[in-house]
Amino acid sequence: MSIQEDRKKYEKELMSKKNVIGVMTARKIKNGVVTDEMAVTCMVSKKSSIGQLNIKDIIPVSVGGSPTDVIEVGEVKALGLVEPKSDVDRKTRIRPAPMGTSGGHRDITAGTNGELLRVNGSLLCIGTNNHVGANSNDGEIGNPYLQPGPHDGGSHPDDTIGYLYKFVPITFFNVPSECSIAGTVASILNLFSRFLGHKTRLIGYYASNEPNLVDAAAIVLKKDDDVLAHILDIGLPTGHRDALIGDFVQKSGRTTEHTVEGEITSIDATINVNYGGSKMAMFTDQIIISKPGFSAGGDSGSLVLDMEGCAVGKLFAGSDQITIANHISNYLEALNAELVT
Repeated sequence: MSIQEDRKKYEKELMSKKNVIGVMTARKIKNGVVTDEMAVTCMVSKKSSIGQLNIKDIIPVSVGGSPTDVIEVGEVKALGLVEPKSDVDRKTRIRPAPMGTSGGHRDITAGTNGELLRVNGSLLCIGTNNHVGANSNDGEIGNPYLQPGPHDGGSHPDDTIGYLYKFVPITFFNVPSECSIAGTVASILNLFSRFLGHKTRLIGYYASNEPNLVDAAAIVLKKDDDVLAHILDIGLPTGHRDALIGDFVQKSGRTTEHTVEGEITSIDATINVNYGGSKMAMFTDQIIISKPGFSAGGDSGSLVLDMEGCAVGKLFAGSDQITIANHISNYLEALNAELVT
């Protein structure tokens, strides 16, 4: 059985262990040195000693026929939710606006205008994330999209550069259910609890943890000449290709601007992402970029390109240790889009 098959077979079991937020295949790290040995790698928010863990939460030294590894990555968040560091030019109103600048749905803080796309064959759109352009499923088609984003001073209608045209819904877990049956049952049980003098109350939640592939949205432009296809500090994308372990990549985003030489350490990660307000979502088949400081809050939506300018991924989440991106092929397919090059 291959290491990828072992990862898939034992992924659910490993994800159930304490602090494990993601599983991937990656090169094993020994004494701080990256080796050539591949391992089923567990990403944890914080490492704990074996003595601090229950037996059921200890990660075995191997699964199936494959070795395991554990790396600490911190708390992984969607990167449109963190306050900005400081004011820079790309957070201002720019017309025509290049990519790599501030933008966002009228009801969010701010994210990044990633790249220009041709959607459904011909329609020119800004490509970004669902949580940037569609307010994490809460937006509606036709809602205003601002440049710069609201946190950076953008307002409707003066700074409206386009309108939400398409987004891929995100499946969340730990979200209150809208099911009428669950609501009725919870209400009845809460009446009994109140009658008996207990303070505990029940709420129906979605139990499904259906994985997502992309965090994606497309913004149709108010006027095509309000934007430029080139990405700040990078230029025009030269095309797109599959990401490979060991690739070094770059991105241009609203907050950390142009960052380079981020190393891709996995291309098949499954990971839980915090969207704030108790919303969590599981993503599978994700790219992991292991370079502290490669991205930060507000960089969501940035296009990830190799050092020659060829797109490989779509940035949407991360922590202070890693950055997470959708595979560019999954992102483009989900939006029925082509990259403007």
